[in-house]
Amino acid sequence: MSVDVAMNSTVRGRTLGALLPRDAQAFAEVMIGGIAYDSRRVRPRDLFFALPGTQVDGLRFAADAVRAGAAAVVAERAVDVAAPVVVVTHARRAMAEASHRFYGHPDRALTLVGVVGTNGKSTVAAGLQTIWETAGIAAGSIGTVDYRWGTHALRATRTTPEAPDLDAILAQMRDENVVAAAIEVSSHALALDRVWGLNFRGGVLTNITRDHLDFHKTFDSYKKAKRLLFERLTSPDAFAAINVDDPAAQEFIAAAATARIITYSADNPDADVHLVVDRHDLDGTAGRLVIDGQSRPFHAPLWGAFNHANIAAMVAGAAGAGLDGAVIARGVGAFTGVTGRLERIPSAAPFRVYVDFAHTPDALRAVLSAARPLVKGNLLVVFGCGGDRDRGKRPEMARAVEQWADKIYLTSDNPRSEDPERIIADTKSGFGSDTHIWCDSDRARAIVQAVADAGAGDVVLLCGKGHEETQEIAGVKHRFSDRETVIEALAAAGHPPQTPSKRGGSHPGRAVGPGGDPSPAR
Repeated sequence: MSVDVAMNSTVRGRTLGALLPRDAQAFAEVMIGGIAYDSRRVRPRDLFFALPGTQVDGLRFAADAVRAGAAAVVAERAVDVAAPVVVVTHARRAMAEASHRFYGHPDRALTLVGVVGTNGKSTVAAGLQTIWETAGIAAGSIGTVDYRWGTHALRATRTTPEAPDLDAILAQMRDENVVAAAIEVSSHALALDRVWGLNFRGGVLTNITRDHLDFHKTFDSYKKAKRLLFERLTSPDAFAAINVDDPAAQEFIAAAATARIITYSADNPDADVHLVVDRHDLDGTAGRLVIDGQSRPFHAPLWGAFNHANIAAMVAGAAGAGLDGAVIARGVGAFTGVTGRLERIPSAAPFRVYVDFAHTPDALRAVLSAARPLVKGNLLVVFGCGGDRDRGKRPEMARAVEQWADKIYLTSDNPRSEDPERIIADTKSGFGSDTHIWCDSDRARAIVQAVADAGAGDVVLLCGKGHEETQEIAGVKHRFSDRETVIEALAAAGHPPQTPSKRGGSHPGRAVGPGGDPSPAR
């Protein structure tokens, strides 16, 4: 589904020849008023791209697009419709190139930093935006939760939008005098050429762990997709910020052969950017940022060992983009995080409740291992595994939760078309035989039970859905929010919600966690 962004005021009709100069000379004078890839959203004079798909071929909808007013069709093979048809080798790349031209190459007017990795991308991208804005630089961010700049906050339809949607957003940023933007770049976006041809000033690697093998099939293919952004950092001032604590670091350093390398680490003093943590508890992290040997004090509202790496990543990205260390430290202190990423739900309860998006084995290990040493009482974890996705990670997720949680509530995530009980059975196979687990496929009941069981000093952690506001069961999306559900459960248990105190940064009310790429339809 495309993103509803107001048509940029500087965009006028373009000729087909101007948009596809190598392929469309036979129809060079056809006027184009917009770009579409979904036949249901075609407007008169749109250029329709019939994209190949893993399940459905876009050519099936070419006639529908023409009936809706499409001026021409672009596809990878000929199709008989009542409009000009341009045949190209790579429809997705052609769409990206046409989109860049249609919107006047907005990427050239912005400092774009791409954030790549399995976990932490949302945090790092939003953190970069806050650091820029703290420095007085008009900035934006695009990612899993939303697309933000100025006073705009658009709900995200996918982590990285399709090229026409992405260009429309970047063009609107440019026209509203935004000069820098951080973009979460998912492995799907790289494999499917959504960011083909964009001029990235820099790339940040957070980490690489198992995810999306339902799409990429192998871990090597997944890493290969992630490396593409770094291989394309070819501008003279391009930089690559690489997490040297990750086992794949050297692969990505090699991929970024033409870029300036900035190494970063949560605590390795040999890295160009690292942290020295003096205080760390559930209220935040304090210490020193070390950037190329220069030390700056900082205090961040973010907690958790994984967030030390996230902080180092955003610092390295900001330093690569040319910001001063003192400004960066102020920005880190102003950043309050991202919705649904270890987001605290304030209430009068004697225990804390957090909502988090962690839905992979490594994301769960990261957040739970960070929380356990800081929790005075018990750590209660509600989680489930997604349906129609990599079944192999289900027992691994169980083992990750079992290692750190004191009480476990196994339930549904998004079952999609799978039987929820089968998903739970797959997941339970990863637990030890003597592990006590509370099971119920009804997620709301699981949340209510965890709240009922929590006592003073405990932490209840709801994992998997984070910012999501729907739950897909039997192929139907139902309204469901972990945040809303747990607020209701707390109130029913006699713990009314509290209004959080005003928080700093450009994302008030947000909080942070490991995150990760959702699948395209997650």
